[in-house]
Amino acid sequence: MIETIQDDIIAQLAKISGIKSVGTWQGDIDDLLKSPQLLPALAIIYQGADFEKRAVIGINKADLQMSFLIVLVSRNFRSREAGASSAYTIIEASRNYLIGHKIAAYGYLWPVKEELLSAEGGFLVYGLSYRISTDIIATEPLPAG
Repeated sequence: MIETIQDDIIAQLAKISGIKSVGTWQGDIDDLLKSPQLLPALAIIYQGADFEKRAVIGINKADLQMSFLIVLVSRNFRSREAGASSAYTIIEASRNYLIGHKIAAYGYLWPVKEELLSAEGGFLVYGLSYRISTDIIATEPLPAG
């Protein structure tokens, strides 16, 4: 489920012109900045899920909201303005491809937050948070009790 959603997000973001690399990342954002990569880059991080309170006893179904962070890393040595403008274009293109995008039978992506994570050394790093509301059905029976 998680990989399917991440792969779909990657496929959507890969359509953005000017992006040099798109993929998943597991780790600190500081480590992401230190890793060799073609820029601008988008990295998708699964941040976890919030589960709803159990509404019906005896059903192995859990409603949840899964959170994904898309990290945009760009670099521009010419000027801050040029770097910001380039990043804004990518952020807006990301919105166009992700807001309300249906992922298989899981649900629709929805934006939660966009924020500047870092701006130093010629790097601009933005975090774009998205959620998808879905449910899972456990394949093992619930324990008695």
